[in-house]
Order: sequence, then C-alpha cells, then structure tokens
Amino acid sequence: MSDTWKRARVLRLIDDYILYAAVRAALRLSVFDLVAAGACAVDELADEIAAGGTGRPDEQLLGRLLRALEHLRLVERDARGRYLLTGEGDLLTSGRDDSLAPAALMWGEELWRDSADLLHRTITRGGPAALELHQVGSPYDWLSMRPAAGALFNEYMATRSVTVARALAGQDLTGVDAVADIGGGTGIVLATLLASHPRLRGVLFELPEVAAQARRHLDGRSAVTVAEGDMFADPLPLAGLYLLSNIVHNYPDEQAAKLLARIAALMDADAELWIVDAILDDDPHRSPTSAVALDMKMLTLFTGGRERTLTGVESLLEAAGLHVARTEPLPHGLHLVVARQRPASG
Repeated sequence: MSDTWKRARVLRLIDDYILYAAVRAALRLSVFDLVAAGACAVDELADEIAAGGTGRPDEQLLGRLLRALEHLRLVERDARGRYLLTGEGDLLTSGRDDSLAPAALMWGEELWRDSADLLHRTITRGGPAALELHQVGSPYDWLSMRPAAGALFNEYMATRSVTVARALAGQDLTGVDAVADIGGGTGIVLATLLASHPRLRGVLFELPEVAAQARRHLDGRSAVTVAEGDMFADPLPLAGLYLLSNIVHNYPDEQAAKLLARIAALMDADAELWIVDAILDDDPHRSPTSAVALDMKMLTLFTGGRERTLTGVESLLEAAGLHVARTEPLPHGLHLVVARQRPASG
C-alpha cells in the first residue's frame, strides 16, 4: 500500500464532512425531489427552487453543487446536459417510505451536529458533552421541546424501520400466536409483521407519550393492543415472541441486562426474543462501517449507549438465562439476534 494511496484515503475521510454538507444542502433546496419530477437544466432547476419560495439560487453556484452530486453519483446528465437522478439519488427523494432523506437531514439538527463536534469532550468527560451543553438528559428530552425536530426524528425512525420491518416479516413465525414489541415506537415494525402474518396478535408497549402516537398510527387494527408503561418498572405483556428493535443499544450493560432478565422471566420454553441492533465484529477491521458509525453516534448521544459484539450480546443474554439460537443480517448494517431459554442441563 503506497503512501500516496494511504494519504488519499485519509483525506477522503476528512472530505466526507463537506460532501455530507453538499447532500444536506441539496435536500434543503429540494433538488432530489425536483429532479425526480423530470430531467432539467441548471436554469430550469433554479426556477423550480425559486417557485418553492426559498429564493432563486445563483445558477453558477447551483451548477457547482450539482457537479459535486454528480461526482457522488447521486445525479447524472443526459446527452442534452440535463440532470436526472441515479438509483442512489432516488433513495433521497421524499416520496419513498424508505427514504434516506430524513436520516441525512437529522444529522444537521443542532444537538446531533453538536454531538459529533464535541466527541472529543465526550471522551474526556465520560459522557455525552452535547447533552450537557444543551442541559438535557437525553436526545428525547431535547426533541420534546422542538416539535419540528421531533417530527423529523419520527420520520427518520419510520423510514429506517420500514426496510427492517420487511426483512423481519419474512421470518418463519410458525407456532407464534402473539408478538410483544417492547419500545416499538409508533408501531411500524409490528404493523408490518401482523400484515404479513394475519393470524398473529400484537401488543405494542411504550411510554405514554409515544403510545398516544402509536394509537393514531395503528388506528383500526383490531389485532393490536397498545399498552403504556416503563419497560424497566411496569408489568410487561405475555407473548410467544418478544421484539426489542433498536432498544438494547440505548442502555449500558447493567440496564440492558435488567431489561433482558425481565423479559426472560416471562418466556416459556418455546418463546423467542428478537433483538435488532448493529453487531460489531470482534476484529475491528471486519466490523461493518455502518455499525462502527452507529456505535460512535450512540457514544455521543446516549449515556452508556453502545453497539456490542456478538460476544457482548451473548454475555448479557446468558446472565438472563437465555442463549443465542441464531443470527441473521438485516438492512442498514443491523442484525437480528434470536434468543431462547437456555436448555436445562443434565
């Protein structure tokens, strides 16, 4: 590996910051949605942006932004020099239920931006410096005081959940009669599971403020019950399948172990627990980049939040009397870890 190649690779890591800013700028100018509506030249795109009420952009500067997006293979030009979307660019349009636009915009929000900028202080202080700066206990506290950011976050979680939900819906659920989605948000994953397996019943367990949103989202679904409570203190529902999707990684080992033990106490010999989280490889070189990035995000935003290796997850499960039955990769660099009661020895 030549020094030139190594230098170029490190410089690309540095340059990714401003290239992300280019993508976010394009989203805020509605570039991807406007180009998706039809191929257009720079001047035509400038007119469309102006019609949206944000002011008419400078054509020369807009052209340079489009050139950067073309380099990133998010747009391309036809023989007439008009811009159109690539397959990757289409993933950033707002009309898709699995759009990546909310994820891209979320990292421009103040708390998220500060959390990345203050990573060094988080390391030296032993906890999320951005939470301290904004005087909140968690990202959810910050979002609750900012309706627009809260709505964007909910959209981000919804679009992120769609592809995972579809993958989970393809699992074999023979013999399962009830699913309990603990901390299941507004119910996107649970609703998708029930739609694919109509004989199932579902219980969504959430905090009261989230449960109210879930009821609106799940309105009219007779097979779903929404229960309110604190997953660490209040009684959890009985079910043949328990789902913890993007939940365990929010908590340090002690709290995660407590939650797993509470669920394990309710599981019979045939019940399963599904954990959906990113899994780091024991060898850092083999860890998916998305999992490493998510671990850094958890470090900056949640006190004690972390992604774990499979060995780490197994240790938590073993302490609860469970064992890993199987694992399976999911979209967004996530994994499904299926746990069952540990077989009786002897």
